[in-house]
Amino acid sequence: MFEVFMGSVVHEMTDEEIKKQIEANRSELRELRFTFAVARSLQDPARVRKLKRDTARMLTVQRLRELGKAKVSPKTDRKKKEKKDKK
Repeated sequence: MFEVFMGSVVHEMTDEEIKKQIEANRSELRELRFTFAVARSLQDPARVRKLKRDTARMLTVQRLRELGKAKVSPKTDRKKKEKKDKK
């Protein structure tokens, strides 16, 4: 459950994968906030920051795709391009 997403990895994800990961990140962030509220300490406090940043990256890529300004297309389109280039 502990994945750090870099920009290039997020750009290669499909829209559905991004949506699912955003939901998972928000859910985990909610759980961490609840744990902190009850126990007043966290095992990995930096995890909150990582989740927020990863979610922001994904939301940015999602918005760029909505506007049609995404630099790299999802990985399914990329595979098709690579096959065409090899021929």
